[in-house]
Amino acid sequence: MKNRTNLSVVVGERIRQFRTKQDLSQEELAFASEIHPAYIGKVERGEKCPTIETLGKIANGLKIPLSKLIDISADTEPSESDALYRICSAMNGLSKAQMNQIAHIVEEITALMQNPS
Repeated sequence: MKNRTNLSVVVGERIRQFRTKQDLSQEELAFASEIHPAYIGKVERGEKCPTIETLGKIANGLKIPLSKLIDISADTEPSESDALYRICSAMNGLSKAQMNQIAHIVEEITALMQNPS
């Protein structure tokens, strides 16, 4: 049982690190994850061992892949793949036409950023 407690503490700390790097309060993360704020605090302190379903909700609230949240050997620094994941998540549920419009907007913005006048 001791390993479970240690793993809960490590995962809780990772959640806290991701949350604070995004300047989110526990309440904001709880709202985005559809979880009670008190439960987020208990998970971060390692007092609760969340189910995989709950970890999935927390990962969605943090806008990171679940695999990144539970990979305790990985760094918590944002990566290029995190940005792409956030973009894909934001477009979830849009039509192909809407996604193409967003792709066009992103292309225009990146062109402006690469060639500032």
